[in-house]
Amino acid sequence: MPRHRHRKRPLMDNQIQLMRERGERLRQAARTIGITHAAKAAGVPYTTLRDYMNGGEMKFSSVAALARVCGVSLDWLAYGVGTPPASSSPLGSDAPPRGGHQAVIPWLDNRDEGLRISRTWLEKTFQQDGTSLRLLTVTGDAMSPTLREDDLLIVDTSHQHVQGGGLYALAIEDAILIRRLERRLGGGLRALADNERYPAQEVSAEEASQINVIGEIVWSGGSPHG
Repeated sequence: MPRHRHRKRPLMDNQIQLMRERGERLRQAARTIGITHAAKAAGVPYTTLRDYMNGGEMKFSSVAALARVCGVSLDWLAYGVGTPPASSSPLGSDAPPRGGHQAVIPWLDNRDEGLRISRTWLEKTFQQDGTSLRLLTVTGDAMSPTLREDDLLIVDTSHQHVQGGGLYALAIEDAILIRRLERRLGGGLRALADNERYPAQEVSAEEASQINVIGEIVWSGGSPHG
């Protein structure tokens, strides 16, 4: 008897329509903070986000992250139930919104516009208005596998005094380094890289006083690690 191959069942028209509607809601939400920025902040590849917005099948964890950074509920994103984004900024808008439901986190080096983000998410995540936050991208492999090249970081520049331990951005000559800093007895520091190829460094109290600590890394995001 001939063997029959199992074929993937075609999507029904109502399923296709539902996915398209979800994609349009996602597009609306992503535009409130900028589509490229939404992808970076949620750790979703831009091409994946584009497929979602065009009606492609969505991965729950990615959509949950996108809903969070865009400041909308999963119910609204999935089914249109609840409150939609309060405003939508056109792509290419040069002026960041003032007040309202959005905030802009600027780049540390003041390049480009910055990251448009939901003020609600900002306040819930960092318990502050965001004025001390700055954006930075990872360069090099010293913090691999925790942080990878081009991962997006948010630095709190109000946290420049190391207490206990944490992940910090340091200005060393013309470069910016990311290291785990641990406070040592006597006022010294221990600087650690997550990549085993980079040895730990012991910093005396006198040397520590000369280090320019930009701030503490309070958030990181990038493409999913595969």
